[in-house]
Amino acid sequence: MKANSKVQEAVSELLDDYAQAYRDKDLDGMLKLFIPDDDLVVIGSGFDEWIKGSEELRSGFERDMAQADDIRVKFRDTTVSAAGAVAWISGHMNMEAMVKGRDVYLPGRLSAVVEEREGKWLFAHLHYSLPASDQEEGKAWPE
Repeated sequence: MKANSKVQEAVSELLDDYAQAYRDKDLDGMLKLFIPDDDLVVIGSGFDEWIKGSEELRSGFERDMAQADDIRVKFRDTTVSAAGAVAWISGHMNMEAMVKGRDVYLPGRLSAVVEEREGKWLFAHLHYSLPASDQEEGKAWPE
C-alpha cells in the first residue's frame, strides 16, 4: 500500500541524509542510517559487495570512501509503500564519483526496506544494482 505523506517525507529525508553522508564521506553519519542488527543486508553493484551486519557495513563504506575522491548520489522516480513500521522503496539511484582522476557514472537501481525504530526510519535492507550493459533495450536476454 502506498505510504502516507508522513512516511514518504521521512523516507525522503533518509535518502537525503544518505546522499549527504556519502558526499561528506561521513562514515559514522552513514552507519547511523542503518539498523545495528546482524541480519542487516546491503548488496552493492560489485560482485563481492554482499554485506551482512554492522561490521561488514562499516568495512564496505570505508572501502567506498577510500577508493573515491568525490562521491555524489542522486535519487529519482522513487516509490514508497508501507505497512505499519516497515516501508519499502524502489527507484533509480545514480552514483557519480571521481576515481583515480576520472569521472565514474553508475546509473543504478535501488530497492530497500526501512524500519521505524524509536521514531526514526532506518535501512534494514538495501540493494543497489546496475542494468546489464550487454543487454539491449527491448531484449529479455543478452545476445
